[in-house]
Amino acid sequence: MTSSLNKFGIIAFAILIAAGAIYFLMRKPIPSLYINEILASSTSCCPDQSSGQDEFDDWIEIYNASAEPINMGGMYFSQNKKKPLSYLILATDPQLTTIPPGGHLLLWADGSPEQGALHLKFKLNQEGEYIGLFNKDGRMIDELKFGKQTVNHSYGRVTDGSADWKEFSEPTPGIANR
Repeated sequence: MTSSLNKFGIIAFAILIAAGAIYFLMRKPIPSLYINEILASSTSCCPDQSSGQDEFDDWIEIYNASAEPINMGGMYFSQNKKKPLSYLILATDPQLTTIPPGGHLLLWADGSPEQGALHLKFKLNQEGEYIGLFNKDGRMIDELKFGKQTVNHSYGRVTDGSADWKEFSEPTPGIANR
């Protein structure tokens, strides 16, 4: 009996290893999305009018560097790298959450997800923090750690998707960084 249990254990272990290898080899590549620009403190820049009135909310701009449209619905943001699945981007309206190739999507970090699919359940910290964008399966897509932000100035990549960052005295939400 012990011999048959050992054989069963070895077979079960081999099946688990094979399934794991297949999973890692067959899963989809990480989308070519970038946290492209953020604004963590606004009093007069770039109003969100989703509620019917001007709200000067924090925002995060995402850039799609791929040649295909990408739907962000079902992906996640996190303010803690160890908890990647913290804040779900709602998948209820793909027309709103799909970014065209070379396009931009503005998400409001206003703590008001009840305002719709483009509104996140958290706000950005003007003093600085970590934010990460994570795939539906928890793999990191992009991340940013930023320091103290100037009111009504954004912080973004020098050009869309580039490695270099700078402060913008004239934010460029939803359009190419310049």
